[in-house]
Amino acid sequence: MNANQDQPIPYAVFENGIQFLIVDITHPLFNASIDEQAYHLSCLKSVRSIESLKKMPGFIRNIFVKMSNVDNSYLSGMRTLLFKLGPDLSRGIKLGFRDKWAVKQTSFMGLRIRLRDLCRRQSELLQTQLKQFPERNLCFFNIAGGAATDSINTLILIQESDPELLKGRKIEINILDIDTFGPNFAKRCIDVLMQPGERFYGLDIAVNIIHYDWSQSEAILKMSLERSGWIQLCSSEGGLFEYGSDSDIIENLNYFFTNSSEDARVTGSLIFDRSHVNPGYLGFTEFIGVQIRYLGLEGLQRILTQTSWVLEESHEIDTIYILFSLKKA
Repeated sequence: MNANQDQPIPYAVFENGIQFLIVDITHPLFNASIDEQAYHLSCLKSVRSIESLKKMPGFIRNIFVKMSNVDNSYLSGMRTLLFKLGPDLSRGIKLGFRDKWAVKQTSFMGLRIRLRDLCRRQSELLQTQLKQFPERNLCFFNIAGGAATDSINTLILIQESDPELLKGRKIEINILDIDTFGPNFAKRCIDVLMQPGERFYGLDIAVNIIHYDWSQSEAILKMSLERSGWIQLCSSEGGLFEYGSDSDIIENLNYFFTNSSEDARVTGSLIFDRSHVNPGYLGFTEFIGVQIRYLGLEGLQRILTQTSWVLEESHEIDTIYILFSLKKA
C-alpha cells in the first residue's frame, strides 16, 4: 500500500503466512487516524452509551460483547496491534465483520494515542542518554511486549530525530512474553526494516524472544546483569501495570533494579483508579468482561514504596490512561 508516492508502508509476514502492515506512528495515515477532540467527546458520551447498552435485551448485549473482540477476559495482543493501525492503515487487510466494525470505533483511538505518547517519552529519555554515552549499547526489556510496537517506534523516532545516535552500537529488543505469535512478528518486522532502503538499514538490531510469565520473573534478573553496561529501558505498554498484581509488579521492579545500570529507566501505562477513571470506560470494561486493573497513580506510588524506584514523570490521557517513567532513587 502507498499513502502517496513518497510514503510507502512496509509489511511483514506472520508465521502463518498472513501479511500485516508494520505500525509506524510517524506515517501520515497513522496520524490521520487520531482526532483527540473526537476521542475526548467519545469519552464524554461513553457514560450515556453504556447505560443505553445495559437497558437493551440480553441477546443484543451478547452480540455487542462478541463484537468487542475480547479474548479470555483481555484484548489479545494481535487485536491490539490491529486497532493500533487504525481504520486507514488496516483498509487493505482482509478482516472479519467484528474486526471491521471494531477498528472504526473512536473508543479504540486511545490505544493509538497511548502508543504515540509513550514512544515520544521513551525516545526523549533515550536520546539524552545516547548523546551522553556514544560508546554504550542500547537494550530494551519489553514485558508482555507482544509485537513490541512501542520499542520499534521509539527507535523510529530516534532515527528520525538524529540517525547518528543509533549507528555503531548494538541494539537489542528483548521481548518477555508468555505468547510467541506477537514477538515472532516483531522479529520479522525488524528483519524487514533492516533491509536496504528501509529505516534501519545498516543498524545492528537483534530481537530476542524470551518465554516469560511475570509471576516468575527471575529471567529479568539474569538478563539485566548480562547487559549491565548498556543503556537499559524496561517497558510494559498495556501489560504488567494494567493486569499484574501488586506482588508481580513489585517483584519485576525489584529484580530489574538489582542488576540494571544506574541510569536505567522503567516506562509503562496504567489505568486510573476506580474513583477517578472515566465512568464510561469503567462501565464498558466491566460490561464486556475485561479483567483490567484500576491501579491509578496513587496505587503505583504505594507499590513504589516497596521498591527503590521513584516516579520521574507521568502523563494523563482523558482520565483513562496514565503513562509514566521511573528512575532509580
